[in-house]
Amino acid sequence: MSAGEIHSDPAPRALATRLYKRHRLIYAGAMAALIITNIYIGSGWWTFWPMCAWTIVFAFHFFYYKSITIDEAWVEERTDDMRLRSYDLSHIHDIENRVEHRDASVRPSDERDR
Repeated sequence: MSAGEIHSDPAPRALATRLYKRHRLIYAGAMAALIITNIYIGSGWWTFWPMCAWTIVFAFHFFYYKSITIDEAWVEERTDDMRLRSYDLSHIHDIENRVEHRDASVRPSDERDR
């Protein structure tokens, strides 16, 4: 099963996108409200821990969202972008040739002895 087959159903992607965008807006608004409230109250940085905890939760939500919405087209686009930005294209072509010819140097070490 490839990555494209795992997330081929558009319904979970649409739901994940909608929930993530809503969470992002609520997160940004809440962080702004906490900072503004803290500035006007002026009693130390009591908002640090709630902001830190929510940021960690938001980061996990972001990583989950990205894992759901990644598809083969995205992977190909990122791969092409990395190839274009590479300064040592000959090295990449060399690795691609070794992979195509099933050279022992590109196999895991435990498979090389076979």
